[in-house]
Amino acid sequence: MTMTGPDRPLLHELFDERAGRHPDRVALRDAHGSLTYAEAKLRSDWLAAELRRRCPRPGALVGLHLERGADVVVAMLAVLKSGHTYVPLDPSYPAERLLFTARDARLALIVSDQEVPSELAELPVLRLDGLDRPDGPPAAPPMAPDDVTPDAPAYVIYTSGSTGRPKGVRVPHRNVAAMVRACARRYELREGDVWTLFHSYSFDFSVWEIWGSLLSGGTLVVVPHATAASPQATLRLLTDEAVTVFNVVPSVFRHLTRAARRADAVPSALRYVIFGGESVDIRDVRAWRETVGRSTRFVNTYGITEATVFVTYRLFTDEELDRAEDAPGGDAFAFDIGEPLDGWEFRVVGEDGAPVRPGETGEIVVAGDGVALGYLNRPELTAERFPLLPVPGGGTRRHYRSGDLARLLPDGMFCFAGRADDQVKINGFRIELGEVEARLQDAPGVRELVVVRTVSRIGEPMLTAFYTTPDATARGDGERDERERSERLAAYARRALPAHMVPGRFVRLPELPVNPSGKTDRKALSAWQGHAPRPAATTR
Repeated sequence: MTMTGPDRPLLHELFDERAGRHPDRVALRDAHGSLTYAEAKLRSDWLAAELRRRCPRPGALVGLHLERGADVVVAMLAVLKSGHTYVPLDPSYPAERLLFTARDARLALIVSDQEVPSELAELPVLRLDGLDRPDGPPAAPPMAPDDVTPDAPAYVIYTSGSTGRPKGVRVPHRNVAAMVRACARRYELREGDVWTLFHSYSFDFSVWEIWGSLLSGGTLVVVPHATAASPQATLRLLTDEAVTVFNVVPSVFRHLTRAARRADAVPSALRYVIFGGESVDIRDVRAWRETVGRSTRFVNTYGITEATVFVTYRLFTDEELDRAEDAPGGDAFAFDIGEPLDGWEFRVVGEDGAPVRPGETGEIVVAGDGVALGYLNRPELTAERFPLLPVPGGGTRRHYRSGDLARLLPDGMFCFAGRADDQVKINGFRIELGEVEARLQDAPGVRELVVVRTVSRIGEPMLTAFYTTPDATARGDGERDERERSERLAAYARRALPAHMVPGRFVRLPELPVNPSGKTDRKALSAWQGHAPRPAATTR
């Protein structure tokens, strides 16, 4: 499949071109019904005209505070058609986090389908549930042809910040169009494929789900939050909707594999499972093939928000998946970063900036079509993380310093080797531990607090917060008191942080361990195996 469209790679124009080619094909489906490409174009045109009336000067940042549904995508199209940039404000995030995003982005307007939190009352709000749904096109085009260029930011997504301050990543139209085209060359995508919008639109995986589907002529099924939280319900949706392209983080896929073993029906139409955000456990892939069948192809990716979702592609072959675990080479291929997408470049360099040699570990730096515009209103951080670096053959080129590590193996394969700082990935979300700590340090009854990545009792990655209190040793309280302390701290965390950043376990210690340098021994805490209070409930 090849992606065609206007010469200027503007996302809304590429969508309108698709709508002109097959207006009656279903573009979006949610729990309330379906929209054809023509209907989605009409709705987005009307909303764009209203946005231009309220924000006449192009280049404004518009917040989207919408429940998961077709209107999320319609609103994105409308914001782009009106010459503006959309900023996700997932209603499931804490109001305090939404307020920070709104103020940091200096939003001109919020589009919502519900009452916004009182913290956002200072901003003008356009309520979709109060707008008419006209049948005909608007009287005037929603935007003039030259209002925006492909280098204008299409969206700003906020990622975790190491200082406790999230940072907004500015990604232009050109990058997203290039990413979809590059992936279309790697995948055998078809017009009429059925995709899912499985992830929050505040998570960059959703950028690929939305635009990958719509710009290739597919149907995008918007998955309700409650369905996405249930492996059984997700499996039923994949089956009932005959989904063919599914994007998922490996830890979620593990639960789907277990659910498939007990299901009456399985998603036999599924052609692609595309992994991202975490390392893949090949045992889960093999279990899926045993249960569902061998027709599904599995692709691993390495990606970064600052490099427009994906950087590399790695298809798992049948020969690799059929190989015994104890065979030569084993399952090492699961950690292979893979090949860069066409137009993307990545290198692994040491502290001196030179490429690493076999056996060495270095930092992944990315250049090419996917490198974002930088961080919103953070020029110093942008200069630090998006430097001009020398390239082979002479000269310099703009790169993104990922902070991710990779090791070069003797056979030339690059294997992911963790982070150079204290950033971790949990359930596909990139999380700066420093941000979580900064938000929880002020919790009542906490003296010191450290958050580390640990492993749950069933072997899955999770965040654990270790803390001390100012008044007593941890040994003095009973189990009930410890549980109540943990539940209060968890409740505080849920008010201050998005659900994916809330630690799954809170452990009170008499004191935090230190290493010979006198610093908190995070390695010892990560390996901690002591008896913990019962984990406080969290939402996902």
